[in-house]
Amino acid sequence: MQPPAPDDEFLQRVIRWQDGSLSAEELTALETEMLASEDKRRTFAELQMQSMLLNESLRREAYAPPTVARASRPKLLRILAWALPAAAAAGIACYVYYNLFLPGNPSNSGPQASGLATITFDQSAEWDDGRAPSPTGTLSEGTYSLASGTVRLALAYDDTVATLAGPAKFDLIAPGNIRLHEGRLSARVSQPDKGFTVLTDALTVLDRGTVFGVDVRPDGEALVSVLEGMVDVHEPGSAANMQRIEQGGRLSARPKGKRVLQPADDTPSGFEDLWPLTLGVDQLSHLVEFVVPRAKHKWNDYRSDSRLYLMPERQRVPASESMVVDILPGVPLDRKNASKAGHALTHSGKLNSYLLFFRPQAIFGDRQPTLSGSITFAQPVVGIISDSARLQQTDDALGHPRVTYRDKPRRGIENWKKSGVRDVVRISRDGRRVYFNLHATADPDEFRVLVAAP
Repeated sequence: MQPPAPDDEFLQRVIRWQDGSLSAEELTALETEMLASEDKRRTFAELQMQSMLLNESLRREAYAPPTVARASRPKLLRILAWALPAAAAAGIACYVYYNLFLPGNPSNSGPQASGLATITFDQSAEWDDGRAPSPTGTLSEGTYSLASGTVRLALAYDDTVATLAGPAKFDLIAPGNIRLHEGRLSARVSQPDKGFTVLTDALTVLDRGTVFGVDVRPDGEALVSVLEGMVDVHEPGSAANMQRIEQGGRLSARPKGKRVLQPADDTPSGFEDLWPLTLGVDQLSHLVEFVVPRAKHKWNDYRSDSRLYLMPERQRVPASESMVVDILPGVPLDRKNASKAGHALTHSGKLNSYLLFFRPQAIFGDRQPTLSGSITFAQPVVGIISDSARLQQTDDALGHPRVTYRDKPRRGIENWKKSGVRDVVRISRDGRRVYFNLHATADPDEFRVLVAAP
């Protein structure tokens, strides 16, 4: 079966690439277009081969001796005089195609190709027969099929974190590029200047420094949901109709028929189980519920006698030298005489912030709901803010920009001397787990967890 003929616009872009007249943005779009289509990569390589052969033929004619002199040369030498340079040109073109554009070639991307990603979290992952990660959790270029479970990947190219839930089929096709055939993926991009791309049959997603999710259904329909930042999407093979999705936005597209990108309705995003892992939360107690920040966040919508809510706030915030916390690793807030001055934060890198809050339905008489559990983070917890005044003081610097925070007093946790009603929050010795034992009162319990950003 012959591959489909390339469209004229693509051929014109390739010719302009040969002329060196493409802009930086057009170069990026052409690269993305070829990464999304093996036929176009093959066409590109063939065009380069033909161009090299033509150049060699013209050069040979231009510098050849007179016809009479050439006629006296032996036939074999005349053939070799043309064939050897042509073979060299063809070899160069094949090298370009094989080493730069052919998926599955282990040498395609230099030293990174042998390990494009590493598994940093594995929850009951089962892989279909065939290609699977190495025993050390390394994934090289190729196709993978996650039958069930959940995995979190760290991409070597740009430190992007990508979480996939089975069943999912995907290709690692080049550094910074994933083709998602089916399943759900959420990603956090920390180096947008390097460029991270998710390719599907319905649309191509280009990150712009963001946290986003992509869901490809069995019929090929793709849904994109942006939790933070923004992404650009366009139809596969053409960047002409680029459309931007900003935080809180959703968009869907179908692969068949006219591809018109339409905003999706405001239904639950469908990535709530993946957001925590993508944002650095490895394990939640069954009492903890993850909250997606929204522009119209209403605190009364999150009342429960049996749930502690966790809301991610700002990510990769530079730590301030003047930042003060109430709880440090090894210094829990469960003493009778807590220090009002707090503790200076000694962490000098970047931080990820998370707000946890417990708001019971109502308090009647002696009825006081109690919650106990733990949360495990992917990176060390460097401090916790639990004082009401300090929570308010850090809302602007650490709070989520789309959420309006309560400015009422008594937002923290109670530290009563009586042990039976005293709230206890502490950090484990290894720094990765936060334990809590909270007793509800008329005021909600809140505390802000600061985690070292990778």
